[in-house]
Amino acid sequence: MELKGGYMGTILRVDLSAKSIKKEPIDPEVAKNFVGAKGFAAYYLFKEIPPKVPALSAENKVMIVAGPLTGTGAPGHARCCVAAKSPLTGGWTDGYFGGAFGPELKYAGYDAIIIEGAAEKPVYLLIEDDKVELKDAKEFWGMGTFDAMRLLKEKHFTDKEPKVLCIGPAGEKQVLIANVIAESRAGGRGGVGAVLGFKKLKAVVVTGHKEVPIADREKFEEARRNAFQKLAKSPLTGPKGALPMMGTANIIKGVNAAGAWPTRNFQTGVFEHVDEICGEAFRDTLWQGGERRKPCPGCPVMCTHLAVPETGPMPGVADEGPEYENITFLGSDVGVADRDIIATAEYLCDFYGLDAISTGATIAFLMECYEKGLISKTETDGLDLKFGNGEAEIEAIIKIGTKSGKLGELGAMGTKRASEVIGKGSEKFAIHVKGLEVPAYDPRAAFGMGVAYARSDRGGCHLRPWTFGAECLGLAPAEEPYVPFCVEGKGTWVKQMNDVVAAFDCSGMCLFMTFGIDAVEDVVPLLNAATGFNFTSADFVKVGERASNVTRAFWFKHIPDFGRKYDTLPWRFLHEPMPEGPAKGKTVPLEPLLNEYYAAAGWDADGKPTKEKLAELGLDFVIKEIY
Repeated sequence: MELKGGYMGTILRVDLSAKSIKKEPIDPEVAKNFVGAKGFAAYYLFKEIPPKVPALSAENKVMIVAGPLTGTGAPGHARCCVAAKSPLTGGWTDGYFGGAFGPELKYAGYDAIIIEGAAEKPVYLLIEDDKVELKDAKEFWGMGTFDAMRLLKEKHFTDKEPKVLCIGPAGEKQVLIANVIAESRAGGRGGVGAVLGFKKLKAVVVTGHKEVPIADREKFEEARRNAFQKLAKSPLTGPKGALPMMGTANIIKGVNAAGAWPTRNFQTGVFEHVDEICGEAFRDTLWQGGERRKPCPGCPVMCTHLAVPETGPMPGVADEGPEYENITFLGSDVGVADRDIIATAEYLCDFYGLDAISTGATIAFLMECYEKGLISKTETDGLDLKFGNGEAEIEAIIKIGTKSGKLGELGAMGTKRASEVIGKGSEKFAIHVKGLEVPAYDPRAAFGMGVAYARSDRGGCHLRPWTFGAECLGLAPAEEPYVPFCVEGKGTWVKQMNDVVAAFDCSGMCLFMTFGIDAVEDVVPLLNAATGFNFTSADFVKVGERASNVTRAFWFKHIPDFGRKYDTLPWRFLHEPMPEGPAKGKTVPLEPLLNEYYAAAGWDADGKPTKEKLAELGLDFVIKEIY
């Protein structure tokens, strides 16, 4: 078997300790079984990271990996994955970002980069087609992401502008909620930025001039044309649709109406100031009617907008967004209803290289601790850290991003560790799963999100899978198992959705395309035409199931007592009834949901993939590690 298209055929292996760079061919069998992006990251990192090694160590590895459709011109073809052992959770983490970096990596001739070892002094990786070298990063160390990216682009400009992925001061100081920023797009929840900071890798700079090969150009163009036509006709993704005009913020009013919008550290699901910071409000002000956009290359949806606050603490800064998650966790979850403050807060998170979800969620947790008297101005460095205090929020982000003062040290730990330090019962409202802060929605209003959060392969994640649209936004029939408070059948449905999303995450396409095209039936023709594979729909979904079982097994490999007790939700969701809205009086009935999920997945009662399931998926190498 040989690779016919979709792949450049080469993985870069960069050993920072040995200062060596090797180019390795992709095994066609691995390509067919794992496809790319999430699948490749799962396969290589499961096999190569030794058990029990600290996440902040030379033995941990970071993988930056595209998919076979990345850079092909398929709709949403700009997606790239970054993965590692998480210093925040101690387990698996993988994140996805758009923008121009992923396609450029393919154009340079590479499908992935594996980063191992640790440098003695700060370095960056320079890739110019076949020329790859490590360079001294002393002059860029300490810089914010935007400053470093600008100077690196100027320094290495050739006949085209290079694309840059880098970390900021938060990553350099090994803040556990630090991420990576690639061309203004964020990825790597769970502290991937801290891992690169430990390794002293400031940035990856890439310029490429190659084309991504296509196995059957005629069939690919036909599948591509069909997908673009569907996206253009969809009320969600068409030219004047909800996503182009308001991005992911288009759902804010619907989430608030469902009583699921995280508010003041998830104390409730209804924010009284929703009209001031909903998608419509941003559209009509900072986004100039929704027309001020900054889309990914070649994207027909163009969901990302550009905000330039005219007032607030930093007037004139250009913020790419803010999207739903950042309006939520830098807005409603901290009780802030000022659009300029929210846009500035997101800019600062990106500048320092902080995961905005975890940063906002951690600040919200500390605000609740402060209001309940569990911490004082001694721990907040004098800040009046109350809900709704936007100025204090901005100062807290700066302190966390620079890991300065008592508040910066505390916030840099993330919610789980901060609650362990504070104690005094604060763990009951520490909103995380497996150490990763919970995003997006209150699961007391949508039980599918509850089981999705509990067993997500990286901890709190709203996309593994995203059930909320079906449960509360009318994107599925109003019948079981799709209705929000249904229990029977929901675990099985969530498992099936998870496999589809995981398969899609292997492709190199943006998940938002699935608002206009089918995640399987419209993607398989693109994938087959690009690669020369002959996947059926069932084959493709099986790739997602295979990758999900490997990432699940990663936890068992690295955490000796891992099992069901880790698949839980914050105390608040299980024991504190929702105080208002359509979900008033509800808590999440997790155990039956989890039982059904495990049974559907072929896992035992402790949530461990059985030998039979792993063998069925061709994962003998996993059986040897965890049994």
